[in-house]
Amino acid sequence: MSGRGAARRAVWALLGVLGVVCLLQGCVAYDFLYGKPARRETQQSDQELMRSAEGQMQRGRYDDARKALQRLMNQYPDSDLVAAARLGTARALYQEKKYDEARAEYQRFLELHPQHERADEAHYYLGMAYVRAADAPDRDQSYTKKGLEEFTLLVRQIPDSQYVPDARQRIAAARQKLAEKDLYVGRFYFDRGNYAAAVGRFTSLLANYDAAGSDDQALYFLGESLWRLEQKDEARAAFQRLLQEHSQSEWAPAAAKRLEVALVRTGPPQPKGPGVFQRMRQALGETWDELSETVRSYRIFQ
Repeated sequence: MSGRGAARRAVWALLGVLGVVCLLQGCVAYDFLYGKPARRETQQSDQELMRSAEGQMQRGRYDDARKALQRLMNQYPDSDLVAAARLGTARALYQEKKYDEARAEYQRFLELHPQHERADEAHYYLGMAYVRAADAPDRDQSYTKKGLEEFTLLVRQIPDSQYVPDARQRIAAARQKLAEKDLYVGRFYFDRGNYAAAVGRFTSLLANYDAAGSDDQALYFLGESLWRLEQKDEARAAFQRLLQEHSQSEWAPAAAKRLEVALVRTGPPQPKGPGVFQRMRQALGETWDELSETVRSYRIFQ
């Protein structure tokens, strides 16, 4: 009896060993057929994801920064950092010069967080995204107009913002660019004898972009267009305003000749156009703008 019991126990032990072997072989076979299950990565906290994105931004790895910010928004939708992550995503797109996508993100941020403490930053860079995408003055300037609207809104609604001083300069530059566009189109019509259309453009320039730097030329060609349309009284009014406000202009002698009066120049001479040093200054200013934006990008998460 005892011999049979020992044999039985030996059989069960052998069966147990064989079962374990089969189980292990099954696991090996499963791994061979389907591959080992991927090791689950440790989930980062929202603060860790934000720090990671900040580091990627500072190294110019904007795509990696956006991925980290997107993970933050997906994994922690109730986090206090979601608004900053959305703003950071917009700025990363801006730095990549993906202006259409950046504008969409800034607009989304303002829709979701209109009273956020960094709304001024969103308005400023939304305006910048518009003006950066604008073409030369002889092309459509709808983006310049939208950028002007954003800068103006920022100055009016958040006057104590750190972005207001630069926004004021951007407003002046946008107004000058839009004035140049109206002047370009007006001259185009004038040169082709379409004086009525030219009057409309020059009138628009003077009404909307007064003191933008092209007033003297606009007044002269407005007067000349009206003169050729036989609207002499209105033409004389334009020429007289030109002589009164811009007597040093290169267009003043022709206006005085139309009025048959002696030209009396007052005030300092008015330059005919941008000189070498002015163009160099403008180019240096644009370079400085780019460097300033790069420096500000390092501080985006502060």
